[in-house]
Amino acid sequence: MEELRAETGGREEKRKSTTLEKHNDGAMVQYFQPPPPRPPRLLAVPAVVRRAAANHEVKLAAIAVDFNVRLRSADMPGTMQERAFRSTRAFLDACPDKRPNPTRLAMCLKKEFDGAYGPAWHCIAGKSFGSFVTHANGGFVYFSVDNLCFLLFKTEVRPVVKPKPPRLLKLTIKD
Repeated sequence: MEELRAETGGREEKRKSTTLEKHNDGAMVQYFQPPPPRPPRLLAVPAVVRRAAANHEVKLAAIAVDFNVRLRSADMPGTMQERAFRSTRAFLDACPDKRPNPTRLAMCLKKEFDGAYGPAWHCIAGKSFGSFVTHANGGFVYFSVDNLCFLLFKTEVRPVVKPKPPRLLKLTIKD
């Protein structure tokens, strides 16, 4: 395989590769191959944005430690996670006995998020449960506080539109 190079202002520039082959009849055939594609460019994230995101993550981690929260999985903005952690801790602290009702906690957390971020939030709370859910983008968090686990997620709500019945034509018969 040969490489064709062109002189451009005192420097060599690689243009394209060629392949020379000899056929049965003795003719030389030259094949051109395009250069390999360049790797995609990575966009640099400004340092200010990286620092702000890192600061918020540190703040969220500090809140989690203060409230005895262990984040298991999340697809949710940090501010919403913080609200979930604070609300859950407040609901647990408001329980008069040391054995909180998981169903009541789930209902309170669901209503909190329905009021703050719109309808279609769902919450599962307990010590042991399995789940397989579909959630809207940016609307999922799974965490534990003390010995209870919480799964909070949002689903997409689409209004149900009933089709209108077809219009009946009015026929008039002339005698």
